[in-house]
This record gives sequence, C-alpha cells and structure tokens, in this order.
Amino acid sequence: MRQQIHTYEELFPSIQPHGVYLVEDLHTSYWKRWGGGAGRRGTFVEYSKGLIDKLNAWHSQEPGRLAVDDFTRTVHSMHYYDSVLVIEKRPMSAPTHERKGTARFADYEHQSPRLVDRLRRMLRGG
Repeated sequence: MRQQIHTYEELFPSIQPHGVYLVEDLHTSYWKRWGGGAGRRGTFVEYSKGLIDKLNAWHSQEPGRLAVDDFTRTVHSMHYYDSVLVIEKRPMSAPTHERKGTARFADYEHQSPRLVDRLRRMLRGG
C-alpha cells in the first residue's frame, strides 16, 4: 500500500497537464494482510481522501487549514470506481461566483423553529 502512495508522489507531478493518472488495486487498502483496514491511516484510500480536500480547496473558508496548492491548480476531477481511482489533470483557475438577472424574491433566510411552528399553526387554522 505504501508503494501506491510513493508511486503516486513520484509520478503524478510528471503527468502532462491534460493527462490522466490511474491507481488500481484500491481494495488492498481494506485487506489486513496488506496492512489495510477500513479507515486505517497509511492506506492509499485514506491518503486519497486528503486529495479530495485539495481538489476542493478553492472553496475552503479556512485558508490556514486548507490552502490551494499545485494539486488544486492542476486537477480537474477524481473518479472512484471499484478498486480504481482516476485523476484527470487540467489547468484550473479559481472559481467565480456571479449573480445575474433580476431577483424575483428575497434571498432565503433561515427562520427560527418557533416562527416556523407559529406559521404552521396559522396555516392549519389553529
């Protein structure tokens, strides 16, 4: 299992900007005889969960905890299949958030449960 992590760390930076990287035999991350187990640290499956965070780092509101890095800037997507992970590289930029058009209703604001209960009672005629 460690060899999957070492191989990834050695080869992934060399993958072309629009390339694809595959990791097979993910099932060994769950096999005790290979040092695995569900949720066990040091397995490639657990390691790859950290890559999911890196993929989505643009959206983090805790930059000191989850910062944009080379993985965030170079990976477009990750796809998990039975015992296989596919990572697709593509140059990425920070996402933008835009609002266009004319608002037809006010933005949703969460109401306190008490207010919601009162409204329900009013609608029921109680």
